[in-house]
Amino acid sequence: MKIRYIATLLLLAVGTVSCKDWLDVYPRSEITSNKVFENEDGFYSALAGLYIKMADDKLYGFDLTCGYLDMMGGAVYTGGGAYLTYYANNFYNDPSYAVTVAPLQFPAFNHTRGAIRTERTDATYEAIWTKMYNTITNANLLLQELKTTDVAFETGVKELLTGEALAVRAYLHLDLVRLFQPPYLSEQGRTAKRIPYMETLDALKFVPSSTTDEILDKVDADLAHAAEIMKDNDPISSNKSYHTLMFTTSRQYKLNYYAVKLLQARSFLYRGKNKEAYAAAKEVIDNAAGAGVHFITEAERNRVDSYGTPVDRSCPMENLFAVLTDDLDENMQDAVKANGGTRLGVFGKLASNKWLSATSGLTPAAFFSAASDIRINLWKRTIYPSGMIGKYIRESSTPEDIALYPKQAVTLLKLGEAYLIAAEAAIEAVDPGEGLSILQQLQTARQGGIYNSADPEGLKAEILLEYRRETLGDGQLFYAYKRRNEERLITLYQVPELTYYFTMDDNKYTPDIPDKEYNAGRTY
Repeated sequence: MKIRYIATLLLLAVGTVSCKDWLDVYPRSEITSNKVFENEDGFYSALAGLYIKMADDKLYGFDLTCGYLDMMGGAVYTGGGAYLTYYANNFYNDPSYAVTVAPLQFPAFNHTRGAIRTERTDATYEAIWTKMYNTITNANLLLQELKTTDVAFETGVKELLTGEALAVRAYLHLDLVRLFQPPYLSEQGRTAKRIPYMETLDALKFVPSSTTDEILDKVDADLAHAAEIMKDNDPISSNKSYHTLMFTTSRQYKLNYYAVKLLQARSFLYRGKNKEAYAAAKEVIDNAAGAGVHFITEAERNRVDSYGTPVDRSCPMENLFAVLTDDLDENMQDAVKANGGTRLGVFGKLASNKWLSATSGLTPAAFFSAASDIRINLWKRTIYPSGMIGKYIRESSTPEDIALYPKQAVTLLKLGEAYLIAAEAAIEAVDPGEGLSILQQLQTARQGGIYNSADPEGLKAEILLEYRRETLGDGQLFYAYKRRNEERLITLYQVPELTYYFTMDDNKYTPDIPDKEYNAGRTY
């Protein structure tokens, strides 16, 4: 029974939109008999279920954003940098050093088939793989039902349901490529076959792996279709309104039209399609204000809790797409424990960030921007243990402060990334001057250091540094390094005059697929 771990259950939401009310639905016949899709509510619940599954802390609720992915990108402090980089750089492929190297979970989970392996790390990516493909299968089920249903939806609603389900499927497949396929610019980056593109409901059927280009062609097609049918129907990009609150309020917690456009830009940039990436990102930038998305203002920064900490420190007003999760604060509190918590362990904790120290004499040039950068005061934790990243942490538990805090949500697509993509793509698609202008707009909004050179290589290097600053806690830094196939990945452990880094290659950038998939016949 091959590939039984891709999706063993179809989890659908029925009834009210609450995590506790989801039912586990097994065979296809049972879904039919339960008449889940008999009316509009069943479709709405199924769509809400996709977002709840994405918010699982093994996926975007923690591991694929502010947890493991940020650690893999060098955005999480990992203790004694000299010790870690020495062993990881020199003994990465030596099984005799497994006890020393594997627990570091760094980089790319330290997975080398046949060399350093641990049950813990394999369990981590097995959970990621299984939950991602399970969510894709649920999206496929919703899409199939939408094609055949005779439910009479309000005009435009069926298009929104279809567009969001397509976007969920595309989002997950793109991240599966960015994580489990080799770097696109590497020798086998476009042709390696390690993961499948899933558009079937049969979880027990073996689906052969596809190349990166084959998968991303389908991702881009899904997003193009989604954008086409959503543009004139999504309230965020049109004047439409609907009776159901699902498509009228809180569009930043759904894959809305502009989130789809930014996801297009992310996919295009990954493949070096700079003209397309620039156009998609610019559409987001040019329409953000009208969609209610903006960089945090001084007034918003001045709203504080009883500790004096900005209540909007995570910048929710900048999100194009975020997923809600009640466990975010708890997971972050665990990750910043001084001696290491259960989430990331003793070798990984969201601790002192050398950029957040904002002191040019102590912070290497690889991090330093300007002490005036508003992200420093927003994201640096100021109470004990101080110096740690507090972007998603609620400092107070008093009812008065809880009432001030926004909903707990982790960022998946944000306005700042639209500027970074547009700036980088513009270097080739327009000219370096345009790229510099867009980067300076972002840096001006952040009130940090302003980069002034239009030299293409220098500009690209500065944009990578800005990924480190702007996407802290979002899980995007690792993907930026991998997309460029950078030979050195800078770590957070730094001292004056010295830069500690991991020497990278295709293998270190590319976690293995889970053992159970590999042993079941998915070879490469």
